[in-house]
Amino acid sequence: IRGTYKAGMWVSSTLFWYHHGGLNELSGRSKEWDKYLKRSVDEYMKESLEKGWQYVTPAPGKEPRVLFEYGGNILRRVRGYTQLQKVLFPKLRLLVTIDWRMSATAFHSDIVLPAAGWYEKYDVKWGTPLMPYAHVGTKAVEPLYESKPEWEIVCLLAKKLQEKAKKTAFAPYKGADGQERRLDRIYDGLTFNGYYKENDQEKLAADFVKISTNLKGSTWEELKKTGFVKFSSVGDSPATIGNATDIVPNQSIIPFTWHTDKKVPYATLTRRMQFYIDQELYLELGEELPTFKEPPKVGGNHPLVVTGGHTRWSIHSSWRDDRYMMRQQRGVPIMYMSLSDAARRGIKDGDEVEVKNDLNSFRIHAKVSPSVRPGQVMIYHAWENYMFKEGKLFQNLMPSPINPIELAGGQFHLRPMFLCLHPGQSDRDTRVEVTKV
Repeated sequence: IRGTYKAGMWVSSTLFWYHHGGLNELSGRSKEWDKYLKRSVDEYMKESLEKGWQYVTPAPGKEPRVLFEYGGNILRRVRGYTQLQKVLFPKLRLLVTIDWRMSATAFHSDIVLPAAGWYEKYDVKWGTPLMPYAHVGTKAVEPLYESKPEWEIVCLLAKKLQEKAKKTAFAPYKGADGQERRLDRIYDGLTFNGYYKENDQEKLAADFVKISTNLKGSTWEELKKTGFVKFSSVGDSPATIGNATDIVPNQSIIPFTWHTDKKVPYATLTRRMQFYIDQELYLELGEELPTFKEPPKVGGNHPLVVTGGHTRWSIHSSWRDDRYMMRQQRGVPIMYMSLSDAARRGIKDGDEVEVKNDLNSFRIHAKVSPSVRPGQVMIYHAWENYMFKEGKLFQNLMPSPINPIELAGGQFHLRPMFLCLHPGQSDRDTRVEVTKV
């Protein structure tokens, strides 16, 4: 999996946005906000790429031309998303969104391919090292209008590509991993020479269950009735490296028992659980041992700090704008403020306020609450851009600068791979001021 990541078959979204989406312009201001930095983030980034600690695809200097947004919503999710509109979008010849709704990203896309909803298709829905159950979904109703299951969408795109490649005698080429790619065979390869065609989604899902190493004893027909089953083991995915345990029926899942009970060595330099990290970036930044540093004043020297949480009135980021769900709260995006901060600014519960810092501003309604600590404002996640005035979402003023320590590498347990060990984005520590409109 590390080899495929290095070859560009997996992409760190944060590094992609940094190099191709203009977020380097925001992280480039980190020294204004972070007194602990020895060098600019760009210098740390250059060193990390040159030494092969991190990877970017496409490589710097090679521009992206086509972007498929599938399973996400970049204009809602990416902190500092206005940079994408300014820097990334002009580079693209085509932006395609596959979604079951008109998300913020779909509104800005050249093409929107409508996806079937969760109960309009067969699927193995949920796979994560964070929960002990595999969930499946069955089709209760037919997809509405022109919407299709994602498998059918991908197959139809591949079929059309194959047809055009055959007509134009499109030459084979080498992919990022060095393997030969042939567009005149892409549909055949994807479908195993037609074994899983575009309408065979249930057949494909059933075989997923059949060949899974951590669903022993389970069949697709059984799962269609029960809806879920507990994993029989952590499986072979590198994403489960943080579990390192055997799953015993009717017992709690306790991580790291391979190391504590079976004495399997940890994947560290000392082969033990290790707190000291003898790596040059950690040493330079004074973090070779766990240490406390004051939060950087990200966004400027302003008195309030934005924090947040996982909203209770949606399913992750879905249904946040649903009118029935909105009735569970105030019907508009809201920001929680402490009693003292609101009183000092002449803000009453329900007032419209402007939130701003050195980067940008947005408007939102205040919810004054005694449970909020002074100096803090809270915005729960998943609001859509179009729910705000002028479409200005609160993440437009969150630069989320890269922490250079996350660019470290060169050791087995510090190398990047799928879902871990590369930089991430954060909503926290952004400084703002709030005024009544």
